[in-house]
Formats: sequence, structure tokens, C-alpha cells
Amino acid sequence: MQRFRSALVVAATPGLAARLCAWLKPAGWNITTAHTYASAKSRLDFGTDLLVTEVELGEYNGLQLAVRAQSSGVPTLVVGRPDAVLERDAEQLGSTYLRKDELNHHRFLIAVDAKLDLLQHLIPAACRNVEFARRTWAVRSATVVRRMLLN
Repeated sequence: MQRFRSALVVAATPGLAARLCAWLKPAGWNITTAHTYASAKSRLDFGTDLLVTEVELGEYNGLQLAVRAQSSGVPTLVVGRPDAVLERDAEQLGSTYLRKDELNHHRFLIAVDAKLDLLQHLIPAACRNVEFARRTWAVRSATVVRRMLLN
């Protein structure tokens, strides 16, 4: 049985959300969308394999969602306008920042694959097939790595 990957796409801009979903769906992703920080926060609590968020989300921003996702071990892509400060902040959180003006189908899917490959290398090979290591809401990958290194 094939395990489908799940992605949470959060964008206040309907056109951006539609484009990101259209790019992920053919690549085999089950997609959930949210248009506000509040709805994204509650959906993130259910668990997901990937978070893609727009920076501008009204009174909150996508970086706040990235912090929540990173604390659960969920890889995050942040999409926004060209801004050196936002890019640096996203990178410091461990997220990948994609500029809206440079965003295209090919570049986006490469960033998704690169982010997932990086996460796969953070989890020791012995734990990759263990179900609890994939459940980011149960055990953070950093905790698993720490336990493997200490034993």
C-alpha cells in the first residue's frame, strides 16, 4: 500500500494557493489548504508532511507558522516578496524561502524535493522505516537522533 504524502498550503492570496496546489497535486501530494493563520494552526496540529506558507497572512505571518511546524519536525517552505530580512529569518528557522517573483513550477518542486531530502538525512537510517519516527506530532526527529547517538 502506497503512503500518500500530505501537504498543508497556506496562502491569503487565492491565486498563489491555487498555483501551489496545482503544482503539488500531480506530484502525488494530498493537499489541505488554509487561508488564515488560525485555520492553518489548527490544521497543523493534525500533522502533515510538508508546510508551504505565504509570508503575508494578515495580522500574522508565515514565519510564525514555520516556527510551529519546525518545532514538530515538519519541513517548511515560505513564499514571499523579495526581502533580505525575511529570507534570513526563514533560513534561521530552518525553512526554505522562495521569492514570489522567481517562483515557477520547476523551481518549486526542486525546493520541495531538496527540503524533504535534507529531512531524510537528519533521521538515522535505522529509524527511517520506524513508524513513530514519521509521526512528527508524537516524536520530534531531533529527539530520535539524540537517542540514537546516546545509545
